[in-house]
Amino acid sequence: MTIVWNDGSTGTITGKRLRDACPCAECRERDAKVTQFIQLGNQSEIADAVLVGGYAIRFTFRDGHADGIYPYRALYDLAEPAG
Repeated sequence: MTIVWNDGSTGTITGKRLRDACPCAECRERDAKVTQFIQLGNQSEIADAVLVGGYAIRFTFRDGHADGIYPYRALYDLAEPAG
């Protein structure tokens, strides 16, 4: 996924990076208990994205997970500058 920010800069984030950084309670609890989480197949592919108010995006992943709400600042921090 490529994001174009208001200042004109762009960043890219893979579905795997987004899924691994999911901010929902279920995923944060999992991260506290498990040292390594293995993604199987295409589960980290983004299936859908919906704006949440004016501050975030909710992604639905191929595995059906859709609980995480990613504030724009978190997306900015996760993004790698596009080349």
